[in-house]
Amino acid sequence: MRILLAVLFFVFLKADNLQNKSIVFLFKHNYYSYLCTHRWLYINRYEGKREDLLSVVAYACLKKHYLTYALDLAKNLRYTKEGRINSTYIISLFTIKNFIMRYIEDGFDISNIQIPNIESDDLGKVFILTKIQKPKTENGSYRVNGGEYNISVSYKIKTNELILEFYKGSQLIKKEKYW
Repeated sequence: MRILLAVLFFVFLKADNLQNKSIVFLFKHNYYSYLCTHRWLYINRYEGKREDLLSVVAYACLKKHYLTYALDLAKNLRYTKEGRINSTYIISLFTIKNFIMRYIEDGFDISNIQIPNIESDDLGKVFILTKIQKPKTENGSYRVNGGEYNISVSYKIKTNELILEFYKGSQLIKKEKYW
């Protein structure tokens, strides 16, 4: 029982300590999940005032591949040119995820879809490769050749996750889940 109380006290103390830290500090120290899960606190505090800070929170969500959470921020990035550019980037990534999900589930032809190419994110790269290679889907997944890596793309309908697995030969190099 004492251990449980000590753990709860530590968690409470740490959470309280993070509330007093700046968005930039939290981002630089990789507290991406904290920033993203507290996005509404920041949206309510900075909407219409500090789109630079809201963009940092949105980018924290993107670092964790929480596209749905990032959309909450994208809706509020509309007052400055930079904010609108960031909003378009977020919405484009979310749209790419949805097109890939439709490709897997329904065989939706994405080869003629024209949206901004996003080569700075693995999801954007996979979208481009999928459009070009037009791989066959099997059991909710497909593979594309990304040059250095073979990439397995799968969609888990129950969790609404799009999963990218990067292989070099038969060795899994990295796995990304987009929610």
